[in-house]
Amino acid sequence: MEYDSSRKIFKSGWFWIAVAGVVVLCGVFYFIGSHTAKVDLNGKKASLEELVKEIEEREVLLGELKNKTEVQTKEVADIQKELQEMEKEKKEALTIIENNSRAEEEMKELQKQVEKSNKELSSLTEEIKAKKAELAAAEGKIIEKKQEPKILPAGFFTVGKDLQAGRYKVVAQSGFGNFFVNSGSKVNIILGDSEIGVNEYVFFADEGDEIELTLTAKFIPVE
Repeated sequence: MEYDSSRKIFKSGWFWIAVAGVVVLCGVFYFIGSHTAKVDLNGKKASLEELVKEIEEREVLLGELKNKTEVQTKEVADIQKELQEMEKEKKEALTIIENNSRAEEEMKELQKQVEKSNKELSSLTEEIKAKKAELAAAEGKIIEKKQEPKILPAGFFTVGKDLQAGRYKVVAQSGFGNFFVNSGSKVNIILGDSEIGVNEYVFFADEGDEIELTLTAKFIPVE
């Protein structure tokens, strides 16, 4: 009887339906478990934990890259600022150089004008000097040179040794006395404050002339 009952159960349609359902459920659970537990990561199967770990690592790397990018961005900004300052300094330096060059050119031009004016002034001075000499000659006046006068005491002197050759105006320093050149053959006068003398005398002192004085006299170079 028990054997018959068992055979009836196995032959029953509901039994086999239940078995099929269990098999299907197991397959579904296996399918879900096998597909949710493993995922495709860069061509390799990875578990959820591995995936989470990989995500965390990628997030850390992303943060580092972001921070590094911010630092690099700041460095780039600083460099750009330095370049701007350097460009500003460069422009200022170029402006100074340009101004200096312009000033040098102006200075050179002014120097040329000054040199030209000096030449014109020198020419005018010589012309005026010549005119004065002509006028003095016409009026009988003597023009003194800017050279230092030579004072000679009483005694004998030689032109070229004690006195340079040239034209002189001789003036007595005090009193009066004799003034001879070449023993009186060239000049023979009484020089000084006296009734028979002269206060000054103009003559040409030539190289080798012998001068004799009995008083102190000043020899003033003249034109």
